[in-house]
Amino acid sequence: MQIKTLGKQASLLAAALTIGGLPLAFGPAAFSQSLLEQRGTLQPMRQEYTFAGQKGQAILISMSSDEFDAALSLLDPEGKEIATNDDYARTVNAAIVITLPSAGTYKILARSFSGEGGNYTVTVKPATAYDQAYAQAAALYTEGKLEAAAIAYSAVIQMDVNQPIAYLDRGDVAYAQGNVQGLIADYQKAIELYQKAGDTETAQMLQEQLQYIQDMPEQQSINLSYPEHTASMMP
Repeated sequence: MQIKTLGKQASLLAAALTIGGLPLAFGPAAFSQSLLEQRGTLQPMRQEYTFAGQKGQAILISMSSDEFDAALSLLDPEGKEIATNDDYARTVNAAIVITLPSAGTYKILARSFSGEGGNYTVTVKPATAYDQAYAQAAALYTEGKLEAAAIAYSAVIQMDVNQPIAYLDRGDVAYAQGNVQGLIADYQKAIELYQKAGDTETAQMLQEQLQYIQDMPEQQSINLSYPEHTASMMP
């Protein structure tokens, strides 16, 4: 009888120490109290932000950091991704310029491209005419519409002749078209602007790139090489 009683008690104890169908280990550790027990799901490192938008509203979403390569995605009120960007305007910062398709609450996914963390700033503000024109020119370049892109970049330059990035982008378009002299002229103008602004490091880097192209004519190519800095719009 004693053996049967002990067997019954052991069975009850085993049942009591089974949670969710998973038996727990016997011994002193089985009776210790957990200091922490939480359930969760690991997600890629990112932060979410929301804002209220109106149909037809042109906005600029930007994410900048001195510590990591920023990346952005924009979801519409239905949760569909409608735009994404990694590098923008020859930087590792991210930006999306878009005209909102509908009214409602939009969600921004801000993340690090490589997964590392750090400090950053996310802003949402109305897009200027220059913002929209530059984004449109970059989109045309990405789509391989070189002639239209060259015209669009020229229009951007006319809006602000002191921005070196537009000259560099137009120079890249010229190079993709096989127009090396066009590349040289635009890069020289950008170098001049960087020097005028006191950014001698960037000016020197561009000068070295330009010198390489001038010294290696056999390397000149009309192969298309589209920029990664444009905000890509999802269909």
